[in-house]
Formats: sequence, structure tokens, C-alpha cells
Amino acid sequence: MFFAVQRLLTDADLAYFYTDLLLNSPTTVKRAMDRQGIVKSTAYKYANELAELGVAEELDEYEDGAALWTAEPAVGTWETEAAELVVSPVVIAVYGASTVDDDLEYFLERYGEATLLHAIVETDAYLQGEQTRRGLATALDVPSAAGIAVSQAIEAIIGRVSPVDPAFPDRSGDVHVRAIDDAPYTVDA
Repeated sequence: MFFAVQRLLTDADLAYFYTDLLLNSPTTVKRAMDRQGIVKSTAYKYANELAELGVAEELDEYEDGAALWTAEPAVGTWETEAAELVVSPVVIAVYGASTVDDDLEYFLERYGEATLLHAIVETDAYLQGEQTRRGLATALDVPSAAGIAVSQAIEAIIGRVSPVDPAFPDRSGDVHVRAIDDAPYTVDA
């Protein structure tokens, strides 16, 4: 699983596709294409790569003539200079969302992956009432506006993805439904 997690943290587009597939499993590649606005060749390339990594599988079940796909939660560890971080679907989703969320993209470009991953930990502390948004920015050593913006983006993703993440506490009840609705990932009804 380590290689899969490492690969997902080096390709934000693949991480975004993986998270969409995980949240909507089982689903067809066509429906994933429609949700993400990507072309067929790219979608199948990603689906097949996820299958090779062992985190997705094409099922022997069909919907409207198309094979259903399912994804499994990928969990591994990533070591930084400061600490060892458990990398799970929430972390992968935040990284993947940097391809479609301007606040996450800016934060990642400006402050780097390690600070973005630290922001996930600090946002979780905020959701538990152990941290304020300004305190979060101070802990990250970033301007208040950047800390507040990134924590709001991460909060929405935590609310959407934590229910399917076995390594992250389900915080969906701690996040307002409007924030979850604004998350960069959608779940088919």
C-alpha cells in the first residue's frame, strides 16, 4: 500500500480521480468522467493505474452497459522532518483537491506539501475545539488569511471524506452541511 499512497501524493489529478471513485463506489468510469469533466482516455488511464496500484477494481457488474468500478481506502505513512503522518483518504483528497480549489492550490504552491499536510492536522484540532483558525495560522507560520482560507477548504473535505476513511475520525457531524456541500467532491445520490 505504501507505493500506492506515495504515487497518489505525487499526482494530484490521480488523487482527485481516486477520491471521486472512492466516494462514489461502485460507479462507472463514464460517471466519474462526467463528475470531473475529464476525457475518456484520461479517465480510463487513471482507473487502470489505480487498479495496478491495488486501490481500485473493475467489477463483473454493469450499469447501463458499463462496468462498475470500486475503490478501497488507501492508508500508509509519510515521514517528514517534524513527524510521521498517517496518509489516508482525507489527506489524499486534500492533495487531489488542489487541482480544482484555488485556495488549496495557492497554499500548496506557496507553502509546500509539508505545511499543507500540517494544515490538515491543525484543521482537525480546530474541528475538535482545540484550536482557533487564527491559532491554526500561527501554528503553520502563515498569514492569518492564508490559514483561515486553507482551513475552510480542508474542513469541507474532511466533512465529505472522513466517513469513508478508516484512519481518520468521522468528523462529518462537526462540519456544517453547507461546507460539505461546497466541498470539491460530489457524491451521486
